[in-house]
Amino acid sequence: MTKLSPTSILCLLVILTSMFFSQTVAQKTEDILVLFNSYGLLYTTIDKEFELPDGWSVLQVSASRWYTEKKSTQSEYLIPVELPSGKYKITSNMAISESGEKYVNTPFGLGKVINEGRNITILKSSEKTDALFSVPGGYRIYYTLKENTMEQFFELRSPIDKAYVILSTAPNETYTRVSYAKMAVESALSEEVTTGGRKIFILGYQEGLTSGLNLRNKVFTVTRKDWNKIELNYTYTYNWQPTDYVVEIKTTDELPAGQVYIYSTILGKSVPIGITNMPDINKEGEIYVSKSWQVYHAWTLTKMTKASGRTYIVGELNLKGNGTVKLIIRGKSIAGLTISAGSVLKTASDYAEIQIPVSGIAKVNISFNYAE
Repeated sequence: MTKLSPTSILCLLVILTSMFFSQTVAQKTEDILVLFNSYGLLYTTIDKEFELPDGWSVLQVSASRWYTEKKSTQSEYLIPVELPSGKYKITSNMAISESGEKYVNTPFGLGKVINEGRNITILKSSEKTDALFSVPGGYRIYYTLKENTMEQFFELRSPIDKAYVILSTAPNETYTRVSYAKMAVESALSEEVTTGGRKIFILGYQEGLTSGLNLRNKVFTVTRKDWNKIELNYTYTYNWQPTDYVVEIKTTDELPAGQVYIYSTILGKSVPIGITNMPDINKEGEIYVSKSWQVYHAWTLTKMTKASGRTYIVGELNLKGNGTVKLIIRGKSIAGLTISAGSVLKTASDYAEIQIPVSGIAKVNISFNYAE
């Protein structure tokens, strides 16, 4: 995902803080964490000297004077020591115990590592001040779909454990699949606003962010329709192949893309039948689940002729199985569409959508023409 420019970042932060925080900077008592898909913005108060954790970068500091300074620290050892009995992992010249204690050989004998040498960056400012950092982190959005009920969840990850959390999403931003250490599901029901072209979820104060906090954001009702979908390849004859199983949903919400767990009712029980990726849905959309065992289709092209810049198609669609089929025909300037079974749901100059009920075996004669 392309990150926002520094100007956009600062503008967004100004908008968010002006909308949701009435206190002045001097009165701010909570860290503000804005989570994007694969990184975060942390707005916090720092002392005159602040050591930057790994992966952090400074974006803006409110002090009258500030700079960063790189330093190197030396390793420190406790010498001499005896190696306690127990289980160890050996990596190069180091022994690591089950509790995480580290032992190495030094020129003066076996030593226990007290502090490992490392390179650090220190942010120094003229006074205690507020600062904006880019930090590792992000979020994952996922859903459950059970009959006509949908649940939206957020998985939050951050290098700081407690903050006032805001999620920022935009269309076509990919989401990152992550594994999480623990599951802490609770009802959050965030406030949602749109600003700067982005959907903002205000989650408020949260704890447990470093552990992979999971929140159920909301539960809502959708209009659901399960289809066996066929995109008709009408220019050649083909043999039996499965339809696509898709779920069409309509809602009053705008839903950012995420993983969705699809459930169906089997013998009176709600059973998970698939996990798939859902695209961004603006009020209505379609979720591809898998290929379908319910209905198979085959196409016989009986006639294809060209005249006066148009192509004329005549053929037979063969169906077998049980279920409802949504047949899609695409072409430029479609005209003269006739079908021997089913009903036309939608038509446009380059698109036709046909519903066909299937119980056992069905044959549908189809003819139309389109511009070359």
